[in-house]
Amino acid sequence: MGYMSAFKQYQSFISPEAAQPLIELLFKHEVLFETGFDKPVYDAKMAFNETENRFVVRLKPADFEAARELEDQASEELTANADPSHYLFGFADDELFEVILKRDEWNSYDVALAGRILRQRGRDVTPDTVRLLRQYRAVELTKPEASQKVSIIAGYLLACLGGIIGIIIGLNLLYAKKKLLDGTQGPAYSAADRAHGFRIILLGFVMALLLLVARIKLNI
Repeated sequence: MGYMSAFKQYQSFISPEAAQPLIELLFKHEVLFETGFDKPVYDAKMAFNETENRFVVRLKPADFEAARELEDQASEELTANADPSHYLFGFADDELFEVILKRDEWNSYDVALAGRILRQRGRDVTPDTVRLLRQYRAVELTKPEASQKVSIIAGYLLACLGGIIGIIIGLNLLYAKKKLLDGTQGPAYSAADRAHGFRIILLGFVMALLLLVARIKLNI
Protein backbone atom coordinates (compact mmCIF):
# COMPACT_ATOMS: atom_id res chain seq x y z
CA MET A 1 0.00 0.00 0.00
CA GLY A 2 2.78 2.43 0.92
CA TYR A 3 4.60 1.66 -2.33
CA MET A 4 1.53 2.33 -4.43
CA SER A 5 0.64 5.54 -2.61
CA ALA A 6 4.14 6.97 -3.28
CA PHE A 7 3.31 7.37 -6.98
CA LYS A 8 1.11 10.16 -8.34
CA GLN A 9 -0.30 10.74 -11.81
CA TYR A 10 2.24 12.57 -13.95
CA GLN A 11 0.61 12.45 -17.39
CA SER A 12 -2.36 10.77 -19.05
CA PHE A 13 -2.65 9.56 -22.64
CA ILE A 14 -5.37 8.30 -24.95
CA SER A 15 -3.53 4.98 -25.38
CA PRO A 16 -0.43 3.06 -24.22
CA GLU A 17 1.13 3.68 -27.64
CA ALA A 18 0.89 7.44 -27.18
CA ALA A 19 2.77 7.12 -23.89
CA GLN A 20 5.68 5.10 -25.31
CA PRO A 21 8.08 8.04 -25.95
CA LEU A 22 7.74 9.13 -22.32
CA ILE A 23 8.05 5.58 -20.99
CA GLU A 24 11.21 4.99 -23.05
CA LEU A 25 12.68 8.27 -21.82
CA LEU A 26 11.99 7.41 -18.18
CA PHE A 27 13.34 3.88 -18.60
CA LYS A 28 16.50 5.18 -20.29
CA HIS A 29 17.25 7.55 -17.41
CA GLU A 30 16.21 5.04 -14.73
CA VAL A 31 13.32 7.09 -13.37
CA LEU A 32 10.91 4.83 -11.48
CA PHE A 33 7.37 4.87 -12.79
CA GLU A 34 4.07 3.00 -12.85
CA THR A 35 1.46 2.74 -15.59
CA GLY A 36 -2.17 1.77 -15.78
CA PHE A 37 -5.62 2.78 -16.90
CA ASP A 38 -7.60 5.32 -14.96
CA LYS A 39 -10.15 8.07 -15.41
CA PRO A 40 -8.82 11.63 -15.65
CA VAL A 41 -8.59 13.61 -12.43
CA TYR A 42 -12.06 14.98 -11.76
CA ASP A 43 -12.50 18.34 -13.42
CA ALA A 44 -14.95 20.62 -11.66
CA LYS A 45 -15.83 22.22 -14.97
CA MET A 46 -17.00 18.88 -16.37
CA ALA A 47 -19.41 17.84 -13.64
CA PHE A 48 -21.90 15.16 -14.73
CA ASN A 49 -20.02 14.53 -18.00
CA GLU A 50 -18.81 11.02 -18.72
CA THR A 51 -15.03 10.70 -19.05
CA GLU A 52 -13.22 7.89 -20.84
CA ASN A 53 -10.52 5.74 -19.29
CA ARG A 54 -7.03 7.07 -19.89
CA PHE A 55 -3.61 5.41 -19.85
CA VAL A 56 -1.65 7.11 -17.09
CA VAL A 57 2.01 7.29 -16.15
CA ARG A 58 2.66 7.77 -12.44
CA LEU A 59 5.86 9.01 -10.83
CA LYS A 60 7.03 9.84 -7.35
CA PRO A 61 6.34 13.57 -6.79
CA ALA A 62 10.04 14.14 -6.10
CA ASP A 63 10.79 13.01 -9.68
CA PHE A 64 8.27 15.28 -11.42
CA GLU A 65 10.67 18.15 -12.06
CA ALA A 66 13.46 15.85 -13.26
CA ALA A 67 11.04 14.13 -15.67
CA ARG A 68 9.91 17.51 -17.03
CA GLU A 69 13.52 18.53 -17.61
CA LEU A 70 14.21 15.26 -19.45
CA GLU A 71 11.13 15.83 -21.63
CA ASP A 72 12.14 19.43 -22.28
CA GLN A 73 15.63 18.40 -23.37
CA ALA A 74 14.33 15.71 -25.71
CA SER A 75 11.68 18.02 -27.16
CA GLU A 76 14.14 20.90 -27.60
CA GLU A 77 16.25 18.72 -29.87
CA LEU A 78 13.21 17.71 -31.93
CA THR A 79 12.00 21.30 -32.39
CA ALA A 80 15.22 22.25 -34.19
CA ASN A 81 13.69 20.67 -37.31
CA ALA A 82 10.08 21.64 -36.65
CA ASP A 83 7.70 21.65 -39.62
CA PRO A 84 7.01 25.32 -40.54
CA SER A 85 3.37 24.33 -41.11
CA HIS A 86 2.97 23.36 -37.43
CA TYR A 87 -0.08 25.15 -36.01
CA LEU A 88 1.93 26.89 -33.27
CA PHE A 89 3.65 29.05 -35.87
CA GLY A 90 0.27 30.73 -36.36
CA PHE A 91 -0.05 31.60 -32.66
CA ALA A 92 0.39 35.17 -31.45
CA ASP A 93 3.13 35.85 -28.90
CA ASP A 94 0.72 36.03 -25.95
CA GLU A 95 -0.81 32.69 -26.99
CA LEU A 96 2.63 31.09 -27.12
CA PHE A 97 3.45 32.42 -23.65
CA GLU A 98 0.20 30.88 -22.46
CA VAL A 99 1.32 27.50 -23.84
CA ILE A 100 4.49 27.78 -21.74
CA LEU A 101 2.52 28.98 -18.72
CA LYS A 102 -0.03 26.17 -18.93
CA ARG A 103 2.43 23.43 -19.78
CA ASP A 104 0.30 20.98 -17.79
CA GLU A 105 -2.33 21.30 -20.55
CA TRP A 106 0.08 20.75 -23.47
CA ASN A 107 2.58 18.10 -24.50
CA SER A 108 6.29 18.74 -23.96
CA TYR A 109 7.00 19.14 -27.70
CA ASP A 110 4.48 21.97 -28.06
CA VAL A 111 5.87 23.71 -24.97
CA ALA A 112 9.43 23.50 -26.29
CA LEU A 113 8.37 24.65 -29.77
CA ALA A 114 6.45 27.61 -28.31
CA GLY A 115 9.64 28.71 -26.56
CA ARG A 116 11.71 28.30 -29.72
CA ILE A 117 9.25 30.33 -31.81
CA LEU A 118 9.19 33.11 -29.23
CA ARG A 119 12.99 33.25 -29.14
CA GLN A 120 13.05 33.39 -32.95
CA ARG A 121 10.74 36.39 -32.68
CA GLY A 122 13.15 38.09 -30.29
CA ARG A 123 11.08 37.55 -27.16
CA ASP A 124 12.64 36.94 -23.76
CA VAL A 125 12.22 33.25 -22.92
CA THR A 126 15.16 32.57 -20.63
CA PRO A 127 15.21 29.72 -18.09
CA ASP A 128 14.47 32.30 -15.38
CA THR A 129 11.41 33.50 -17.31
CA VAL A 130 10.13 29.94 -17.69
CA ARG A 131 10.77 29.24 -14.00
CA LEU A 132 8.79 32.30 -12.95
CA LEU A 133 5.92 31.34 -15.25
CA ARG A 134 5.81 27.85 -13.75
CA GLN A 135 5.86 29.21 -10.21
CA TYR A 136 2.98 31.51 -11.09
CA ARG A 137 1.06 28.60 -12.63
CA ALA A 138 1.60 26.44 -9.54
CA VAL A 139 0.13 29.19 -7.36
CA GLU A 140 -2.79 29.76 -9.74
CA LEU A 141 -3.73 26.08 -9.67
CA THR A 142 -4.00 26.10 -5.89
CA LYS A 143 -6.65 28.81 -6.04
CA PRO A 144 -10.27 27.58 -5.94
CA GLU A 145 -12.64 28.00 -8.85
CA ALA A 146 -14.86 31.08 -8.88
CA SER A 147 -17.88 30.89 -6.59
CA GLN A 148 -20.49 28.53 -8.02
CA LYS A 149 -23.49 30.74 -7.24
CA VAL A 150 -25.80 29.27 -9.86
CA SER A 151 -25.01 25.70 -8.82
CA ILE A 152 -25.48 26.59 -5.15
CA ILE A 153 -28.90 28.15 -5.73
CA ALA A 154 -29.98 25.25 -7.95
CA GLY A 155 -28.68 22.78 -5.38
CA TYR A 156 -30.72 24.29 -2.55
CA LEU A 157 -33.89 24.47 -4.67
CA LEU A 158 -33.60 20.89 -5.90
CA ALA A 159 -32.66 19.64 -2.42
CA CYS A 160 -35.82 21.25 -1.02
CA LEU A 161 -37.78 19.14 -3.50
CA GLY A 162 -36.04 16.03 -2.22
CA GLY A 163 -34.47 15.38 -5.61
CA ILE A 164 -31.35 13.29 -6.10
CA ILE A 165 -29.92 15.91 -8.48
CA GLY A 166 -29.75 18.40 -5.61
CA ILE A 167 -27.70 15.92 -3.58
CA ILE A 168 -25.41 15.28 -6.57
CA ILE A 169 -24.78 19.03 -6.90
CA GLY A 170 -23.93 19.14 -3.21
CA LEU A 171 -21.52 16.21 -3.58
CA ASN A 172 -19.87 17.95 -6.51
CA LEU A 173 -19.38 21.16 -4.51
CA LEU A 174 -18.02 19.29 -1.51
CA TYR A 175 -15.73 16.70 -3.08
CA ALA A 176 -14.63 17.98 -6.52
CA LYS A 177 -10.84 17.95 -6.90
CA LYS A 178 -8.33 19.31 -9.37
CA LYS A 179 -4.83 18.14 -10.16
CA LEU A 180 -1.88 20.26 -9.04
CA LEU A 181 1.52 20.41 -10.73
CA ASP A 182 3.13 18.08 -8.17
CA GLY A 183 0.61 15.34 -8.94
CA THR A 184 -1.43 15.82 -5.79
CA GLN A 185 -5.06 16.92 -5.75
CA GLY A 186 -6.60 19.97 -4.12
CA PRO A 187 -10.18 21.12 -3.55
CA ALA A 188 -11.74 22.58 -6.69
CA TYR A 189 -13.96 25.00 -4.78
CA SER A 190 -13.56 27.44 -1.93
CA ALA A 191 -14.23 26.52 1.71
CA ALA A 192 -17.45 28.57 1.56
CA ASP A 193 -18.74 26.69 -1.51
CA ARG A 194 -17.81 23.35 0.05
CA ALA A 195 -19.77 24.31 3.15
CA HIS A 196 -22.79 25.03 0.95
CA GLY A 197 -22.28 21.62 -0.65
CA PHE A 198 -22.45 19.92 2.77
CA ARG A 199 -25.63 21.81 3.69
CA ILE A 200 -27.24 20.96 0.35
CA ILE A 201 -26.47 17.26 0.85
CA LEU A 202 -27.91 17.33 4.36
CA LEU A 203 -31.00 19.23 3.24
CA GLY A 204 -31.52 16.85 0.33
CA PHE A 205 -31.42 13.77 2.53
CA VAL A 206 -33.72 15.32 5.16
CA MET A 207 -36.27 16.37 2.55
CA ALA A 208 -36.10 12.99 0.83
CA LEU A 209 -36.72 11.27 4.18
CA LEU A 210 -39.65 13.56 4.99
CA LEU A 211 -41.19 12.92 1.58
CA LEU A 212 -40.77 9.17 2.07
CA VAL A 213 -42.47 9.30 5.48
CA ALA A 214 -45.29 11.43 4.06
CA ARG A 215 -45.88 8.98 1.23
CA ILE A 216 -45.97 6.03 3.63
CA LYS A 217 -48.49 7.79 5.90
CA LEU A 218 -50.65 8.77 2.95
CA ASN A 219 -50.25 5.29 1.44
CA ILE A 220 -49.06 6.84 -1.79
